Amino acid sequence: MAESNLLTSGFAAAATLATLVAGAADFTCDFSKGKWNPADWREVCSVRWDYKNPFQQFDDHIMNRCPEGVSDEEVYKKHVSSVYSSMVYAKKLKTKAEITCTMSFDHLMAPEIVIANDLFTDEKGRSVYHDHFEVVIFNEGFNVWRYQWKDGKTTWRKVAFLRMPFEPKTPYTVKVTLEKRKGTKELTVSCNGRTFGYADDLLPETFYAGICGCEGRCRFYDFKVKAGEAELTDAQAAAADGEH
Repeated sequence: MAESNLLTSGFAAAATLATLVAGAADFTCDFSKGKWNPADWREVCSVRWDYKNPFQQFDDHIMNRCPEGVSDEEVYKKHVSSVYSSMVYAKKLKTKAEITCTMSFDHLMAPEIVIANDLFTDEKGRSVYHDHFEVVIFNEGFNVWRYQWKDGKTTWRKVAFLRMPFEPKTPYTVKVTLEKRKGTKELTVSCNGRTFGYADDLLPETFYAGICGCEGRCRFYDFKVKAGEAELTDAQAAAADGEH
């Protein structure tokens, strides 16, 4: 596939508007060249790395920028700390929300859907994550990581996982649902007919959602949001759970 570097801002100036669909917060974005609008997105940096690394545009997708002419294995072994790229849909969402993204990795890992409680600004004027969640695919399955910010430091912990094989250079469509059911905050992940869930009081009720590529060449083809549904009542949640 032919490629073209994004401008200094990290995006193509000629990109057209992404399509807004029914619903106040519903949104769909095709990352093909000329079919998405950078103004719909906010680039975000990790507090772990002191740089901004804009996505690179290809014909039918975008990719976290990685050293050119370097093998996938070398990127993984020697450049893992310098290939982080992330951005979020610029409008804040609320539960219930469904976020769907088609993504792939070239080697072993690790494209992600990011759920951020909020965004902050560092001393260089860059948007950064503090508390946030990452839903990651890699060659052995899914990991869900929870990042927390306290006293100027970030810590992270794996809070959920599902073991299933993912093949390199194969696009997968991943759906993440955040909702509140009977007072419990839940995150549900679905892909290729497999589903797993995770409950945590620290899951946000309002949040930014986006993508992140790191630890290798990660490609993103589209991104969709369906958002704004009300909390499930006890009766609705019981019916969905198969309770009588």
